[in-house]
Amino acid sequence: MLCLMLICVSLLQVTFSSEFCSQEPLELGIVLDSSSSIRGSDFVKGITFLQDYLQQFDIGSDTMRVSIIPFAKGIYTNNAFNLTTYTTKEDVISAIGRITHEKGLYTDTGKGIKYMREVQLNDEVVRPGVIKIGLVITDGNSQDSKITAAEAEAARDSGIVMFAVGVGNEIGDRELLNIAGDMSRVAKVDNYDQLNSIIKSLANMTCIKKESTTTISPNEQGDEPTCGEKNPTDIYFLFSPADLGTEKTIWTTDFILRTIVSEDIKTGFRYGVISGSCPDDEGFNLDRYSTAKEIRNRLKSYETSKLISLSKQLADSGYTSERGARPNAKKVAVLVVSGVKSAELVSKQVKNLLDQGITVFIADPTDSGVKIEGATTLKGQSLAQAEELIHYLCNPCQPATSK
Repeated sequence: MLCLMLICVSLLQVTFSSEFCSQEPLELGIVLDSSSSIRGSDFVKGITFLQDYLQQFDIGSDTMRVSIIPFAKGIYTNNAFNLTTYTTKEDVISAIGRITHEKGLYTDTGKGIKYMREVQLNDEVVRPGVIKIGLVITDGNSQDSKITAAEAEAARDSGIVMFAVGVGNEIGDRELLNIAGDMSRVAKVDNYDQLNSIIKSLANMTCIKKESTTTISPNEQGDEPTCGEKNPTDIYFLFSPADLGTEKTIWTTDFILRTIVSEDIKTGFRYGVISGSCPDDEGFNLDRYSTAKEIRNRLKSYETSKLISLSKQLADSGYTSERGARPNAKKVAVLVVSGVKSAELVSKQVKNLLDQGITVFIADPTDSGVKIEGATTLKGQSLAQAEELIHYLCNPCQPATSK
């Protein structure tokens, strides 16, 4: 049975340092899928996406430098360029536009990452002390996932901060996690038409922020109070790894991370997680039961959704001072369900939460449009659902903008 996270019944205080996105010099290595699984028109959309993404940065010999290596069946150096090839944003974007679709009958993602690390972002080429970023864009799992994972790990070990963009249903979360090393550095969309929706968020993700040397409170600098200062909120994320399975649990942790790192809610919020207790999901030893009836009864417990008991636990004792809740803070519960059937199981518990004055949101990795009376269902991929949740938290009286 899955046992990915132990129950955490006390609220977690997440503290953010004062940061600003002042672009330090960066060395960017792009690893671009050019395989035959990508339609020609979609490859063009991918190129346009890259050009629009790079427009967000200051590119030059003293700021950000860019390299790219397309891959499919091996790598294609004829369409590649290195950090020193172009020195202006206009030249880099123009060169990106000249890259042709190779339509290779393989997905050698690992070879692309290796070339980026060994040739384009090696220590003899990059500027001393400058941050190195690797950005992999792909529409499918590599043929040899072990090589890809090993090469991505080698890149990270060499000091390259790895990011991954997955397009479509053929690329798995495990592959993207193997590349980036952390789901907070992963972006995923359903198709190439949706790439435009992540340009700003990806630019923010890859714009490495530096910590401010001084901390100035909003009142001292004359700014408006932050979202959290206006709306102090205690938030529980509730999900059951045993019910969700591995990939949807990875989706859930990605959704939570994308929510809590937002600049809009960096102060005034506390976060807790309730996700089940591993011993309840454990198997049993050879000498534990002696009859088929006893075993049958034990097996039935595996068929019961853990969400019901977890929701009841949250309603009964989640928002208490002993567990870190604040009397003046708004109470919010975010329940992660997997489709309509899973949502139906917890509808009664949602009513109990609502009756206690707790605001309830429903996050669904399947984005199947589930509805529970009184709760707000978030829509889209993990990033879109996180952004919608943040909007509601900061603007409780305003509807979220359609995406």
